[in-house]
Amino acid sequence: MDVIFREYGTIIRQKWGWFLVVLLGISGGSGLALLVPLYYKEIANGLSKPFTAATHELLLQNLSYIAVTYGVIWLSWRALELGMIMFQSWGLNQLDKRCFDVLVKQRHHFFENNFAGSLVKQANRFIKAFETIIDWMIFEFYGNLLQVSLAFIIFYQQQPTFALYFLIWVVLFLGWSGGFLVWKLKFDLRVAAMDSKLGGAYADGISNIAIVKSFALEQRERANIGALADESYRKRNVAWLLTFVSFAVQSTLVFGIELLLIYWMIGEWQQGAFEIGEFVLFQTVLLLIIRHLWDFGMNFRRFFNVLADAREMADVFRQTDLEENHAGMQAHTITHGDIRFEHLSFAYGKENKQVGLFEDFNLHIKSGEKVALVGHSGSGKTSLTKLLFRFVDPQHGKILLDSIDASSFTLASLREQISLVPQQPDLFHRSIRDNIALGKAIPDDQLREVARKARALDFIEKLPQGFETMVGERGVKLSGGEKQRIAIARAFLEDAPIVVLDEATSALDSLTEQQIQVAIFELIEHKTAIVIAHRLSTILRMDRIIVLENGQIIEQGTHNELLALQGKYYEMWQHQSGEFL
Repeated sequence: MDVIFREYGTIIRQKWGWFLVVLLGISGGSGLALLVPLYYKEIANGLSKPFTAATHELLLQNLSYIAVTYGVIWLSWRALELGMIMFQSWGLNQLDKRCFDVLVKQRHHFFENNFAGSLVKQANRFIKAFETIIDWMIFEFYGNLLQVSLAFIIFYQQQPTFALYFLIWVVLFLGWSGGFLVWKLKFDLRVAAMDSKLGGAYADGISNIAIVKSFALEQRERANIGALADESYRKRNVAWLLTFVSFAVQSTLVFGIELLLIYWMIGEWQQGAFEIGEFVLFQTVLLLIIRHLWDFGMNFRRFFNVLADAREMADVFRQTDLEENHAGMQAHTITHGDIRFEHLSFAYGKENKQVGLFEDFNLHIKSGEKVALVGHSGSGKTSLTKLLFRFVDPQHGKILLDSIDASSFTLASLREQISLVPQQPDLFHRSIRDNIALGKAIPDDQLREVARKARALDFIEKLPQGFETMVGERGVKLSGGEKQRIAIARAFLEDAPIVVLDEATSALDSLTEQQIQVAIFELIEHKTAIVIAHRLSTILRMDRIIVLENGQIIEQGTHNELLALQGKYYEMWQHQSGEFL
């Protein structure tokens, strides 16, 4: 909860003026509401006597006091509402930005280990919890504390004995409500965690609906969702039954104080010390306090529920292994594209030596050189590109770009100078223009030119809205070849000195592959290129082929040189399937 109150507290400090307006508004609205029963007392006592001019004047005078008090209460509540609008709407705006900022700072492996749908749900809960928690703190905590304090003062001035009974009752009521719900918090946390798990399963199934339908997995996915929903139901039932117990005890306490008041008033009447106005005062104040404390009990449960909901996102805020620029980092410029991996040691999981991959790894890729990385799965091909982009950092050694340590680049300047064309390009659910430009404001002729170079212009112009066509979630409306062309157009527009190709054509048909190969080799013509290669047509045109095995370079050279060695590459070549290694 430290993160939750720290983040929300920051918003209060930044908007303290409007927050002060809110506090003044609730003070006036709730505080003056307890002043009115004092006037009711005088009116009730006056109405219990025979009519006289003096009594009539007293009644009208108290009525005017009530009217003025209502006017000030009305103004107080309007100030409160205006303050809440200005304060909370701004706070929600800041939290929208803050949560996204915290998420995008997480490292690459964080997103590999978490469902996107679950993270979105956690962020939404954290943001929405702000409104509920601030409401509870202002209306329930501060407002009720103020009213209970004022009620005790009023009761003590009228009847000190009953005031003490009232104070004991408040302590019991709040002690039960708060203590029980704090104990129950662990059950609410289980419900929130289960809800996130169910939401993640939903997102996973729906986002992969093509696989579900293609492999006839509907029944299996229904069973999976059904099992999670049943578990969520059981955990929710336990939490709600505990709430039932809490409400039952609170109701007993409410009935108890009402009966005690009437019994005590009967005793006062028996002793001849009874005033009808006093009964009206006590009953009115007590009913007002009971209503607010009952709401406090119900909203206390909601308060802890949203705390439980917000805690998952709060755990993300606590992450310390973030992608951040540090002192000394600069926006260096890569001019030549010379790449050196020097004495590199890297393991997935800093403490887990069993998953070590690279150990004292060295590789020099010259400026403008086209290098293919080949090897079986797990040999380290993709990990090298992750290290180059600094999605992960080595435990030892360094990567030099034009003799500048990659760790001294700001992350943005480094990644802006390395283009990536992946095997399965992801697209935003935006227009083709937005997916190529990626936020850059570029003229139409430049957009058309990069699309032409990527061999994408023909299919784009045939679409109903051309460059303004929406591509669907993750580009679902486009074919694999069309998505590849969009990714290549991005790279042409970026015009970075280094290009990384994660075999961008291996999943395409031969005709499409040939067209895209032409675009790719035009893209990398005057650049340094690292290609994770499977297609023979790609490998044969590389300046050098690097054969990796278990994070080590076991062979390197041209295609013909490696065949002449009759080593691992030769063996892979002999076992090639069609055009693939």
